[in-house]
Parts: sequence; structure tokens; C-alpha cells
Amino acid sequence: IGVGFYLGQFWQIVLWSGFMAVALWLILYVRLVKPLLMTKRPYLVEEVVEQRGDVWTLALRPHGHDGFTFEPGQFAWLTLGITPLDLREHPFSMSSNGDRGDRIEFGIKALGDFTKRIKDVQPGTKAYLDGPYGVFTTERYWDTAGFVLIAGGVGITPMYSMLLTAAERHDDRPFLLIYSAPRWDDFTYREELEALKENLDLTLVYVPRHGDDGWEGETGYVDQALLERHIPLHRGSRQYFTCAAPVMMDAVERALFDLKVPVTHVHMEHFNLA
Repeated sequence: IGVGFYLGQFWQIVLWSGFMAVALWLILYVRLVKPLLMTKRPYLVEEVVEQRGDVWTLALRPHGHDGFTFEPGQFAWLTLGITPLDLREHPFSMSSNGDRGDRIEFGIKALGDFTKRIKDVQPGTKAYLDGPYGVFTTERYWDTAGFVLIAGGVGITPMYSMLLTAAERHDDRPFLLIYSAPRWDDFTYREELEALKENLDLTLVYVPRHGDDGWEGETGYVDQALLERHIPLHRGSRQYFTCAAPVMMDAVERALFDLKVPVTHVHMEHFNLA
């Protein structure tokens, strides 16, 4: 191939120039234009509330604008205490009602350097959100007969948003939540989940890995045998959503496959340390 092989004709020069212009625009948009637009729509931290399981609820209110609604289960990129131009943002699933833009909440577990500092954030701290994003949501399955939600640890966050939104809409479809955590005291939103039963056809299956004295429910891990005891016999009548650590996600995925749950009915969301 000779020198200038790809630029030997005028149309080739125009084509490659167009590619370069698009690439340059995308870089400018991500690193400059979008962050500048975000500065026009700030949020303020309203409160930081401690939850069970070393999880903290970070509650934000839009400042000078209406905020945004979202599909329950989606996530947003959070910039906290600095300008978006610093390009230090972190993805978190929303845990609040997707129909309310006036208060957006995140359930954040203290796992990494950034998340361990959430508990020290003061009310009034400025924040910015880029979102919502994601297709891990019950919103797109209006024609399904019901849902099976399988959560591990802080993976309850998007599930709680799904359940809360459904309850406040008075959704009459059945929801089954299978929820795994190390111990009984580690189940985040435990009281809130129980309260949702008043407005939602909700079955809760708690699975502590270590059962306390007197515990008569499930214990151990969410495996095929446990799932078979609880999910409907007509596997294809439900949509299945799973959010947990990778090891649990892989085990649940294999178990659902072996239980003949249709692959198109299984939706997975991994969470990362931040």
C-alpha cells in the first residue's frame, strides 16, 4: 500500500475529514458541552440518611429547575461537591419513585473510596446528575403478568425503586422479591419493604446467609432449589430482574436457565465498587 493510499481521491479526503470532525465533536461534547449544560441544572443535597447494611440514602432536590423523572431501575451519573468539568462522576441506581422529579434518592453502600465518604456529605452540597440511563426497568413490560425481583446486598436499590413506583401507582400485578444479605440486620429498606405490602401484591423472601437464633425462613444462598420453591410454575408468565454481586448473578442466571425460564425474560444488572 503506497503513501496516501486512503487519501488519493477527493471523496476519500472528504470522508476521512468527516470522520475526524465527528470524533472531535464527540470529544468536545463529552468533555465540555455536556458538563457545561449540567452546570445549568444543579441539585442540592437535602439529607443523607443511614440505612441498614452500611447503606446511605443520598437525597437530592433540583435547584432552579424541575429535575427529571425516570423509569424505575435506571441509573444516573452523579457529580458531588465539584463542577462537572472535573469529569469525576460515579454511576448509581436511583432508589426513589421514578414518577417524582422533585426529590431523587440514591442508595449508596460504603464500598469504595468515593462511597465511603457519602456519610460525611453535608446538606446544601451542590450536586449534578447526568441521566437517566439504562434499560434495566420494569417499565417496558406493561403486558407481563408479574415480576420476580432477585437482589443481593445493595442490589436492592433499583428493585426498591421498582416496587415503590409500582405501589404508588397502585399496580395490581404480583411482585416476588427474593433478597439475599449476610444477616437479618443487613437487609436495607426492610421496614419500607414491609410497608409497601399495604398498596402492592408483594411477596418478600428474605435469605440471610447466616440465620439468627429463632429464624425460620430461608438461609444460605439463592440457588436453584430455593428459586424452584418460590418462583411460579409457569416460568414464562413473569419477567425476572436480578441485581447482585457477580458471583450471585452468575449462579442465579444458571439456575433460571436450568429451571426453563425463557432467556428473553431474564434481565441482569451488575453493580460496581466506586
